[in-house]
Amino acid sequence: MTLHVVATLPRDPRRGTIVAIPGLSESAESLQATCRHWAGRGFRVLAIDPRGHGSSRRWTEEQLRSHPGDIIVDELLSTVDDWCDDSDQPLILFGHSAGGSAAAAVAARTRREVDAVVLEDPFWRLPVTHHQDPDVAKAATAWLLRQQELTDDERREEAAAMHPAWPADELAGWSSSKAQMDAALVRHGDVIPSRPWPVLLSDLAERSVPVLIVTGTVRIGNTAAHRAIERSLGAQVEVFEGAGHFIRRDERQRFHATVDAFLDSVLAAEPGDRPSSAPA
Repeated sequence: MTLHVVATLPRDPRRGTIVAIPGLSESAESLQATCRHWAGRGFRVLAIDPRGHGSSRRWTEEQLRSHPGDIIVDELLSTVDDWCDDSDQPLILFGHSAGGSAAAAVAARTRREVDAVVLEDPFWRLPVTHHQDPDVAKAATAWLLRQQELTDDERREEAAAMHPAWPADELAGWSSSKAQMDAALVRHGDVIPSRPWPVLLSDLAERSVPVLIVTGTVRIGNTAAHRAIERSLGAQVEVFEGAGHFIRRDERQRFHATVDAFLDSVLAAEPGDRPSSAPA
């Protein structure tokens, strides 16, 4: 099954490919400001709509009886294999929130060599569990359904009022992604992979894949307790004081500069020193 992909192409020569995975109720379109930035730095960027997001297919009742987070990862893996067959080019996985959980799982499982992983406030529960709290899923569904009752202009106006620091070019993608989101997936709630996130970070460490986690301090999912575990497992963690869950919108310039410096450092390594991340 091929998911919907929005490709943003750089001018040649190409430095590599960044696969970008949005968070829950977001979409490939809502990542486009950052995709354009990375394309301007020489990367081919493939923003992927997981099932139920953006322009990808909806969920069936039968699929929802399985673990949706694992289906999401399986379908992303298939799509990455379809699009990323140029194994001589560096490959970077990026994901936000639940998309960060999926990106880490894809990077740990793909047979392609992965050069780096960048996670924006990844959605990882602590205590560790892959099941959503039913009350949280119920509240998230009610919020989404309310958003879907609004017009596009109303959603944009509300977002701008709630997040005055967001650049104006973020509002259209944010709004459209809410209109397109499959509420059945939000209602189910089990949107992250069943493999525990500390194990995923251990998997990436074993494959010598550099991991950068960027988070904030306001209404974020990545708490101080998360960060201690992440650092103990080899991840580089950057905390933006005052930023919320959408760090790339609250602190766009700093977010881009931080990720740029990380990728420049990773890709500056001699080819023999790059991670040999393909599993045996």
